Amino acid sequence: MRVIDINNKPDLRSVKTDKALDDAIYELLRRRNFRKITVNDICMAAPVSRAAFYARYTDKYDLLENWLARFCPQNNTGDDSYGSIETIINEFVYENKAIIKNIINEADQSTLDVLIQLIISFMNLSEKTGSMTAKTVQQSVYAGGIVNYIIWQVKNNFPDDVKPMNRYLYRVIVESGKIDS
Repeated sequence: MRVIDINNKPDLRSVKTDKALDDAIYELLRRRNFRKITVNDICMAAPVSRAAFYARYTDKYDLLENWLARFCPQNNTGDDSYGSIETIINEFVYENKAIIKNIINEADQSTLDVLIQLIISFMNLSEKTGSMTAKTVQQSVYAGGIVNYIIWQVKNNFPDDVKPMNRYLYRVIVESGKIDS
């Protein structure tokens, strides 16, 4: 006989609230720049109370970071080559042009910081040491370069052929000796 522990079940209301917030940010990002989206807009679109929002997130940037981490493809390829990781990122950017454009257009520093941290996490670069070592600086520079590359794609209206840019970036990575452990 199988015993079910009711204490390990997720709270259905909480699950519904989380999904409503995810759906709300997704729909808002399809139509508007992230910079112009407010917590009130998110709560009204969900619909959830501001108290429920703030019980989960510190601000809209925290929601963006957590939502993107769930929405973006995960680096489960088992392949550490930077070429394949950039391919995954490029495919995601290309498949979600409207959302990416609305995150990047008029992006403030907090939004860019979220993207850089997400890329560091996605590419398995971070060790969360908390100190600013040469490695963490190199990781931030590399992730910042990927964010700038995404900005370039947005500004150039997502060109179909990004292979020449990918080859260039990959060559720069290889020639710089990659990121040391």
